[in-house]
Amino acid sequence: MIEHVRISHLGVIDEAELDFGAGLTALTGETGAGKTMAVTSLALLLGGKADPRKVRRGAEAAHVEGTFTVPLDSPVLARILDAGGQWEDDGDSAVVLVARTVPAHGRSRAFVGGHSVPTAVLREIASALVTVHGQSDQVRLATSAHQRAALDAFGGSDIAVRRSAWRDAWHQLTSARDSLTSFERQAKDVARRRLALEALVDKVAEVAPATGEEQALRAEAQRLEHSEENYAGLSQAAAYLSGSDTVEHSAVERVSAAYAALAHVTDDVVPLRERLDAVQAELGDIAATVSDMALHTEADPGRLEEIYARRQTLAGLRKTLGMDIDEAIEVAASAQKELEALQDPDRAREELRARVEEAEQAAEAAAVALTRARKKSADELSQLVEAELPDLALPDAHFVVDVSEAEPTVWGKDDVVFRLSSHPQALLAPLGSGASGGELSRVMLAVEVALATHHHETSHTFLFDEVDAGVGGRAALAVGKRLAELGATNQVIVVTHLAQVAAYATSHAVVVKNTEGETTATHVAQVRGEERIAELARMLSGSVTQAARAHAADLLSRTNVAR
Repeated sequence: MIEHVRISHLGVIDEAELDFGAGLTALTGETGAGKTMAVTSLALLLGGKADPRKVRRGAEAAHVEGTFTVPLDSPVLARILDAGGQWEDDGDSAVVLVARTVPAHGRSRAFVGGHSVPTAVLREIASALVTVHGQSDQVRLATSAHQRAALDAFGGSDIAVRRSAWRDAWHQLTSARDSLTSFERQAKDVARRRLALEALVDKVAEVAPATGEEQALRAEAQRLEHSEENYAGLSQAAAYLSGSDTVEHSAVERVSAAYAALAHVTDDVVPLRERLDAVQAELGDIAATVSDMALHTEADPGRLEEIYARRQTLAGLRKTLGMDIDEAIEVAASAQKELEALQDPDRAREELRARVEEAEQAAEAAAVALTRARKKSADELSQLVEAELPDLALPDAHFVVDVSEAEPTVWGKDDVVFRLSSHPQALLAPLGSGASGGELSRVMLAVEVALATHHHETSHTFLFDEVDAGVGGRAALAVGKRLAELGATNQVIVVTHLAQVAAYATSHAVVVKNTEGETTATHVAQVRGEERIAELARMLSGSVTQAARAHAADLLSRTNVAR
């Protein structure tokens, strides 16, 4: 429930505060006084689009703050926590502060529970607390898409679950059909593609390269090309280290002699002898290694010729394919896998067709279940709405929610049409083609009441913005009475120009415009007693005459009795 709203610098409103209680609250005022801005402020709190042009001239920004009370067991509180907001525990309810700032230049900001949130999050939270209906909703209600949405909302989780199942099945079917269509479209290109892949695979297979082969061959060729120089160098190094016919004293012998000479020194040379001992061992190991390398180093012209030939073959493959050998190996492996998939196009086609058939069966089953649920809810909604119409000055009206088969879409295979005949002689025609504006208003109200009563909604807020357009006289009284009855279990705020509707309100607020010189400002005042009678008199006759006041007092008295 909305308890309090504070507005600053929004349109003609400089500063204004609105207090809302339980039951039905009427918001009235002369044309141009600023009722639209009051509604705009509520819309901003509910995540509506911000328009910087609505910021009052001379102000840097417009501000709207609202206080909501929410039952402690409401699931929306968990969503507020997820968004980073907090609330105040007021015993049996939670008090949540919501704010919106609209700068004259720049982006608006939204706050829930003291925490900045994206507008989409504010809209999501607000939609669980407040339902808004304006004159534009009457037009939307005349379209099949919005009639289907109203029916689905009435059906609740029963329809929601089946609609979700249909949507999943529909996406699966669409995907399967797209895959088959794509396959058939590409069928002519498959043969050419297969030939190209086979040529690539055969070309690589003919050479049979190995990963890293080029680098290995290059290293081996370099070694063989310098085998004689390598042998000479290794042999000479081995001779210097361990001795030969041409080297009289080797390095190993000289280190051994030095080690022996230190044995006769009287000073402490033990550490030096230990180090020389380690050097002898290391030199011996190096000498053995170098000798072994020299032993296995020899020229191999035949092997070198083989390497040159193989490298030339690999270079030819690289030039033909325009890629490195390692890349060619990977591409050939990928091509082989694709070839395996293309080898049996008939089998692939049958598999795709089987997938489509399976998806069609699943979609048909989901569509049947959704249609069945919608028709069940349509019967219930038809009865509830028709039962409301006599109380809304449509005593002889007949209302039917018609669910018929249609071309499948993501929403199902159903065409939902609200049909109305306002009197026994009238045809049962679609709501959008046969109903007047006043009848649309009352049918929309009847649908909203049916939704609220069917789902046992309480503590919800309904905002109706001049939905009584085109309604007058006895019908206006009927609308006011039904809004008051809805207000018995929910908070209802109605912006109206009809005294017959406003008279049923448990509280009445008037938007008043004051002009001083070139400055125009609007404020909102709660009216009671004589002030309320005066406002009703103005609404009835355009001026507050004694006769108008008497008529207003009589109207107020009769509506109080009716409640």
